This record gives sequence, C-alpha cells and structure tokens, in this order.
Amino acid sequence: MVILNILIFIFVLGVIILLHEGGHFFFAKRAGILCHEFSIGMGPTLYQKRKGETVYAIRAIPIGGYVSMAGEAVSDALIKKDQTIGLKIDDQRNVYEIILTDSVESDVIGKVVGYDLYGKNFNGLYIDIEKDGVISHYSVNRDAIYQLGKNKTMWITPEEKSFESKTLWQRFLVVFGGPLMNFILALVIYFVLGWFVLLPTLSSNEIDQVTDNYAAETAGIIDGDKIVSITANGITHPIDDWTDLSLVMSQLDTVIVDVAVSRDDQTIAFTDLNLSVFIQSAGLSNVTVDNEILGNDSAVLGQAYGRASSSGRLEAGDVITQITANGTPYAISTWDDLIAAFKLITSGDITVNYLRDGVPSETSYSLISEQALTKLGHESIVFQLGVTATTHFDFGYSLSYAPRALWGDVREVFTTLGLLFSANENLGIGDLSGPVGIFSLVSSSASQGILSLFALMAFLSVNIGLLNLLPIPALDGGRLAFLGYEAVSRRPINRKVENWINTVMFFALMGLFVFVTYNDIMRLIFG
Repeated sequence: MVILNILIFIFVLGVIILLHEGGHFFFAKRAGILCHEFSIGMGPTLYQKRKGETVYAIRAIPIGGYVSMAGEAVSDALIKKDQTIGLKIDDQRNVYEIILTDSVESDVIGKVVGYDLYGKNFNGLYIDIEKDGVISHYSVNRDAIYQLGKNKTMWITPEEKSFESKTLWQRFLVVFGGPLMNFILALVIYFVLGWFVLLPTLSSNEIDQVTDNYAAETAGIIDGDKIVSITANGITHPIDDWTDLSLVMSQLDTVIVDVAVSRDDQTIAFTDLNLSVFIQSAGLSNVTVDNEILGNDSAVLGQAYGRASSSGRLEAGDVITQITANGTPYAISTWDDLIAAFKLITSGDITVNYLRDGVPSETSYSLISEQALTKLGHESIVFQLGVTATTHFDFGYSLSYAPRALWGDVREVFTTLGLLFSANENLGIGDLSGPVGIFSLVSSSASQGILSLFALMAFLSVNIGLLNLLPIPALDGGRLAFLGYEAVSRRPINRKVENWINTVMFFALMGLFVFVTYNDIMRLIFG
C-alpha cells in the first residue's frame, strides 16, 4: 500500500510539475529561445534523451523541475581566457564544434586569448586561439555546439537565442507560462469533476445516506428517513429542511441528542444519540481512528491531532481533567464540559491537565483561533450525526463548478497567506506543509477515491501556481517583478545583481524547504 501511495504521489506531483515546466518551455520555444534542458525532478539523472537542441531528463527526486534556457546566466559561454580547447572547423575555416573533452578529436588545439560567442546586435562570433606563439582568428557558426564528453553536447547561445534578447511581452509569457498551465490544469480537472458533483436538495429533510459507525447508523436511522426534530438539553428544534439541520448542528453545546424521524408516515424517536465532535481549534475529538465514538461519561480522547499531538503532547486515550486559558481554569468531567469550555476559549494559549494510564500530567500549546478557522471556511467545533442530504443533477451547477472551485482555491491560498503574516493569529511558517505533508494528503485522498484524488491535484496545482507568482526572487513572481522594474525604468536590472539576489533567495528557500519538511516528519511521527 505504501508503494502504491508513493507511485500516486509521484504521479500527482509529476503531472503538476510537467505542465508547469511545459508552460515555460512552450512559450520559450515559441519565442525562439534555446532551451538546453527540460527536466522533471531534481538531483541525479535517471533518464535523458536529446531531441534537437534540448535534452529531456527525468531526475531522481520527484520534487520540482526546470527548463534551462539560454541567457539566464551572467555568461552562457563555457570557455574562458587561457583555457586550452579544441576546435573543429569546416572548409571555410569556420568553427562548428568547440571541443572541451579529450575523448573527441580536434582539428585545432590551442589556448583561448579572446572570444565572443554572444554576438550582440548580430555581430559575428569568433574565437582567437594561440598555438606555438601564433594567434589565429576563427569565425564561429551561430549554430555551433560544445562537445562536453562522449555523446554529450550543448549548443552555443548567440544573442538571438537568448532569453534576455526577447521582447518584454515574450519574456513575460515565458515566465508566466508555468503558473498559467497550473491554473489551466486545475480548471480542466474541475470542469470534469463538475459533472460528477450533484446539487444538495437543501429544501428537503430526507436523508440520502447514513454513514457507517456514526451516531445515526448506530441508533438505527436508515436511508430515506426524514428528520423532523432534534432535541438537545431538553429543547426540541423542529427540522423542516437541511438548512434547519445545519443551523441546529452548528449551535449545539452537547454531544448527546434525541432525534425524531418520519418513516412510512410514522414518527420514530431515537434517544441519547452520541454525536461525533471535533474541536478543531484545539485538535481534540471523541472519535477514534477506527471510527468508534467514545461516551460522554468522561472526556477521554478518541483522537488528538494537529497541535494537540505535535511533539507527543496528547494521545488517544488521555483523559482531560482541566483546561486553563488566560488564567481561568475549567474543570472537565465530560465531553460536554470540554465543549462548554471551548465555546468560551476561542484563541490563545491553553494548558491541558490530563490523566495518562492514571498518571496526572499537563501540557501547553496554542490554539488555532476561531477567527482563523472562520476565514478558512471551517467551524471551531464540528458535530456530526453521520447523514447526508439528497442530491440531484443541475446543469447550471455542474457547468459553473469549475470557475467556482478555482476561485475558492485562490481565495483560500490568499487567506492562508494573510493569516500566516497576521500579528493577531497564532499561525506561522511552522504550520506549512512540504513534500511529506503533501504525501500524507495524497495518500488520504487516494483512499477516498479517484474523484477526491483529482480534486486534490487541482487544489495543489492552484497552490503551486499562486505560490510561484509571489514576488520572491528565485520564483516566477520574482522574475516577473524584475520584468516590471524593467517596464517602468525602461532598462533591465543588472544581470549580475539579479543572479546574486536569486541565488541568495534560492538558498533561503531551500532552508525553508528543509525546515518545513522536518516539521512534516515530526507531525507524521507524532500523528
């Protein structure tokens, strides 16, 4: 199963990366830019094949990829003064191969004393070679190649094939082409998924499906029943449609409810249903990993997740006895007590007193605030009865699903970024996920079916596209920012300065990558 999940992970990221880099590559080739290599993955080469001027490669680490284009470095020339090189020349004494290896024979061997392999403004290319004290001048063909080793060649990069020689609009398209393909991929996936998404019939109170092991199924509620009322803490709430049900469930303050349903024109009452509850701000639930719902006679944890479980703080089976927030202690005896406490505690740091195997202990951690969860479209406390609404096909709903889903992903990314840099929220870089976290998400989605997996692929594609557009050097957004500077100032930024900034930021991003991956691994180990 692990091997299958790894293969699915490689497939999902591989498709996203392939189309991202394919966007850069397509617009680069269309602009006439020489692309030395088109690579999927990073690190050691597993497979490569040359076709025309470009080497197509698959590398060992399935994270990232790149298109190596002429004109991206300060100098694309692979030779320098005083270097001994070999040349192959044609009948007109023009160089068509520059030999940088001993494994290939040369027509001329000598020391470089001068050269121009760029030919700005279409000036002629040349190499001056000194041999036995005599300097010879050789013109270089504009399609000449470097011989780097056995079966390893690279084309020289004259001005007309370089990135920097293209118009501002062409360079914009080359840089923006990667994220653009990510958005197109997401839109196409959502367009297909839209025809499988049915519109909930919110005007009805009829149950379409009852989920296994949840409160409704355990009590004996079946598909087709109509919920007519929910009673909590002695107060009965009539249910006429699914909107009523959602409203009542969102306002509950207890895990024990009575439910009345209509079945075959008869009303059947089910008492003392034990609901599933997820206190998302704190990472606490009464549901075990095997979907068993624990009773309300004590506040024993079925699951501890997120910050509650990080660094081994809380574990399933711990019995919570007290929550302290802002100096105020809340005695806890039941899950209802926990719910009451977290109705009042909506943000900040908490101290949790608990029993583990009968031994008292305590731990402290920060909540994800109710405000942050609301901005991300989640509730702080979620109650689940284990029923779903009836649905029906709606052409307009399915047709509009793709743009709505894409816009929802875009909004969520920007909301998350805003929360990360907000001084009022306890969210930061440590809450980000990297490759290990993405692997966990992909594995989870794959277990829920192919539609869920492709929905995650679309979401990840949007994330990668948007994050690449952030105005950070070494990312596509940073390059677009440099192009914006050029558009305003009417002159490009100094290439040495740009490359230096990009290099520094690249190593900073690699440091962030390592940090986030470490946190992912810790979350994986400790749940």
